[in-house]
Amino acid sequence: MNSKEYHPLKLNEVHIWSACLSENESQMPYFASLLSHDEQERASCFRFFRDQKRFTLSRGILRSLLAGYLGEAPQRIEILYGLWGKPCLPKEKALSFNLSHSEDYALYAITQSYEVGIDLEYRDTSLEIEDMARSIFSIAELSHWNALTPEEKTSFFFESWVSKEAFLKASGKGWLESKQEYTQASTNSLKQEQKNDLLENDEILYPYYFESIPGYASALYVEGPPLTILHYVWDKDCP
Repeated sequence: MNSKEYHPLKLNEVHIWSACLSENESQMPYFASLLSHDEQERASCFRFFRDQKRFTLSRGILRSLLAGYLGEAPQRIEILYGLWGKPCLPKEKALSFNLSHSEDYALYAITQSYEVGIDLEYRDTSLEIEDMARSIFSIAELSHWNALTPEEKTSFFFESWVSKEAFLKASGKGWLESKQEYTQASTNSLKQEQKNDLLENDEILYPYYFESIPGYASALYVEGPPLTILHYVWDKDCP
């Protein structure tokens, strides 16, 4: 749903926001003004302006989202970083978040009481996924992989990739070329109507794979019990 208002975040909820970065380019100067000095330095380190722009927009929108939940000015919010570089808020804020951006889109996950990880990847069919699979899949996963059709391999690769990333980001470690196995069949093989039933019954299994943006794969991991997932779309006219 589109929203200019921030709905109360309940203890048993995780809010997922999606944003199209190109639709927000007209507000680039405003979002740049919200960034901290460190964030501005990080943006300037990108070699290509395209990447500088995407970083600035995704971080500016993040600060705007957090401001809505915290009731604070976005430029005054203090964002800290964990040992492995995961962004977080001071503990007294009692709000956890994670973000991911790929190509033209960004995803944000926000909860109250649990560490959260979210990952978004553009389904780039030009990637050499055979080579990449050998570097990130376990022996058991590769055995399953070898029995798949080319089309099934593409789906399995991106579903597994984002699921691993979401798990590692929730733990604060980021991508470490982990070959940890995941029981993908529990969520990824479900039909859409079955996934909707899971949402209604508050029985989400993590990592939770979903496709809220056409052409992109995404997954959520929460270090806690199943939470009610609410999806929102960042409106380019949001303040």
